[in-house]
Amino acid sequence: MITLGVDVGSIFTKAVVLKGDEIAATLIRETVGDISQKIDGMIDEVLAAAGVSPGEVDTCVSSGQGEDLVERADFSEDDIACVAVATRHLLPDTELTIDIGGQSISTVLSDPQGDILNYLRNDKCASGSGRFIEVISTALGVAIDDIDKVAGESCSKVAVSTQCAVFAESEVISYVNRGEPVPDIIAGVCDSMARIIVSQALRIGPVESFTATGGVARLSSVVNNLKERLQGGYRPLPIDPCLTVAYGAALIGQEE
Repeated sequence: MITLGVDVGSIFTKAVVLKGDEIAATLIRETVGDISQKIDGMIDEVLAAAGVSPGEVDTCVSSGQGEDLVERADFSEDDIACVAVATRHLLPDTELTIDIGGQSISTVLSDPQGDILNYLRNDKCASGSGRFIEVISTALGVAIDDIDKVAGESCSKVAVSTQCAVFAESEVISYVNRGEPVPDIIAGVCDSMARIIVSQALRIGPVESFTATGGVARLSSVVNNLKERLQGGYRPLPIDPCLTVAYGAALIGQEE
């Protein structure tokens, strides 16, 4: 069976082609410009990479903020459900999944069957999300891909107390004007993000195991802070965490 999962997020659009249990191809592109005019081309690109023609796709499932833009989708699925299914399939013994997306953080407690027992989402504020780190890194002139490298050069991280992305940007700029080293500021921002994420996760309650998904889970500077602060053992996802929702959508396509 061949299924396609497409996750149209606020920062990146992702796609996963599954042939049975195997990932045949993946795609990650920035969600920029008129994304609705580009999705068909992205789908054609990832299908070509998988060696699959559009007519061979049994089911296409969309998710994310722009799920309605995927005209080829047979149906849409909530991103939290996609995260739970992906975690169940990849890490069946993991209780808690923290999905750190572009605009929100979703904390999902699920059982080994992938059924959602509880969840929280901070979709009213970008604090701790990908947009948060994007705003700060732009203000500091540091590329997202260089966050871990720069944070690793820190000798003494500064305390970033503000959770709001807008106010945090002002706080960061004040540190720059005071002559604080950029690595120390970046390290402080990553620590601040971890505090925000952990605060939400602990509202679910203590667990024995957790994982992190979403684009921010690519940043070891944030994930390492989570591992230090959050109770329970950390289990890394065996695929690119940015692909989690798209992968879960493709899995759901197989189950329907």
